Amino acid sequence: MTNQTCPLIIRDLYLYDFKSAFPRILESIDWSFEDIDLDDKQERNIFIGKAQQGNENLSSYLNNSVTSLLDFYITENNIDKDSIIVTQKDGFISTKRLEKTDNFMKLDFRYSIDFLILTPDRKKFLYTRDNEVTVKGISCIYDKLFSIYNRFANLSLCNKKTLFKQLEFIKQDVHNQPKEFYMIPVDDDAFVVQMKKLGPIKIKDSVSFSKEDVNTEEYFNHYFSEFMKSLFIEFV
Repeated sequence: MTNQTCPLIIRDLYLYDFKSAFPRILESIDWSFEDIDLDDKQERNIFIGKAQQGNENLSSYLNNSVTSLLDFYITENNIDKDSIIVTQKDGFISTKRLEKTDNFMKLDFRYSIDFLILTPDRKKFLYTRDNEVTVKGISCIYDKLFSIYNRFANLSLCNKKTLFKQLEFIKQDVHNQPKEFYMIPVDDDAFVVQMKKLGPIKIKDSVSFSKEDVNTEEYFNHYFSEFMKSLFIEFV
């Protein structure tokens, strides 16, 4: 859930969340983990996922417990709701640092965020920290996209002329990547490529298509244009 009234571009934020929230809540009610290794994140997540299947009461209990704990810390620290920019399953991104984080279950400070971009519909966001970029809410995201996304970390938010030039270069680069860039992984040995005439097609390797037939505009619109639109809205 994202803030519906804040600016689309926000600087100097803080991310907090609970480590292993669901396992810790279940441990507090003496839930039996059988022989599960709780230090193995994947193993315990699979176990808890299976435990929730067909058990709506358990799912509601876990989700409501985390929500209540987050609300408690927001209230305990006198954080205005407008200062919460993004609320995630087990944490939130805030414009303010918290002083009290050790009651009941510790709420961990993860890191500071340099700046965050919300898309105009406020359903997706991107943020940067230490020259790393994190993207949330975009479907079918894959590793090669970050050769472009990582350039958002170096945007010049203090100089509008330079910023708009950077955005234009990013747009051009999305259209001018090697054809392998446009191969969207869908399973171990197959990819999807958005083609101009055929739409999305499933392929096995890059030999199966020509770069000239790729609908690069589809990639730009789906993965990048909304973030750039927010920058134009805020800086024009």
